[in-house]
Order: sequence, then C-alpha cells, then structure tokens
Amino acid sequence: MNRITRLARQLPFQTALLLAPIAYCAHQIEESAGGFRVWRGRHFPANNPLPGPHVFAILTALGLLSILWFTVRRSRPTAALVLLFFLTTQLHNVVYHVGAGVYVADYSPGTVTAVALYLPINLFLLRQAIREQWVTATGAGALLLVSGGLYWAFELIGPVVIALGFGLGVAAVAIAERRTQRSV
Repeated sequence: MNRITRLARQLPFQTALLLAPIAYCAHQIEESAGGFRVWRGRHFPANNPLPGPHVFAILTALGLLSILWFTVRRSRPTAALVLLFFLTTQLHNVVYHVGAGVYVADYSPGTVTAVALYLPINLFLLRQAIREQWVTATGAGALLLVSGGLYWAFELIGPVVIALGFGLGVAAVAIAERRTQRSV
C-alpha cells in the first residue's frame, strides 16, 4: 500500500468532501479548454441557457454551502444532502461523458477528469460516509438512485432540475433535523 492510499484511508469524510470542489475546478478547465459546449451542441440538443461561468459559480457555491452546512451541523441529513449534491453533479457525469463519447464516437471534453477524478473521489466519499456511519449502505444505494434520476432529468430538462432538487433536499434536511430535535 503506498503513502497516498494510506493517507486517503485516514482522511475523514468531512475533510474528504473538499476534494469534490477541487475536482470540479479541474473538470471545468478540461471541459472549457476542450470546447465541451461546442461539442455538446454538435451532438445533442441544448438544454442549458446559462453561460458556462454562471453554471460554474452556481454549482461551486452550492457545493461549498453543502459542505459548510454539513461541517456546522454534522448530522446524517446534512451528510446525505452533500453526498446527493456531489453524486448528482459529478458521479453520474462520468457515465454521461464516457457514454456520450462512445455513442457519438467522438471524445467528449471532460472525460479524463470525470474518470480520473470524479469517479474515485465520489466512490471514496461514499465509502467514508458509510465507514463513519453518516449513511448506511442502503441509504447510499438510495442516494445513488435519486442522484441518477436528478442528473438525467437535468440532462433532459435543464438547470431548473438542480435548483428544484437542491431546494427539496434542503427542505428534507430541515424537516429531518426538526424531527430529530423533537424526539430528543
């Protein structure tokens, strides 16, 4: 086992969450440099009227707010929300890039960072969350299914799905935490 693997295994979930926004920055650089929006427009109908820099700012802010909320509350509901956010915006993006590139037989800009960063980081986050008991294995499976539904709805409908999904997630966390406080 090499040093990086040993270090990673010691990295707590809360700290490991910071890897996701870093991966997102690298992914956006690859997509931008490779002309992802132009590539997508050549092969698929456009569904996102927001300029790329706006999408970057919005998703970065929502990701960091999710991490901050978990850091402050340290609750299972906030852990589930932050996982749901990154699984939706990152893990399923791997399937999109690889699948779309194969489908159209053309390299999809963003594939390298999706496979090399998004996939291992998000699987690591799931592993740490289960290991530290922030979510159960069944809960992680449910998050994978819900995040997949949200991601593919986003691909078909557009950014309003992320806004609605995030808003509903925040409401669900607030309700869950309120119930927890009442039962104590």
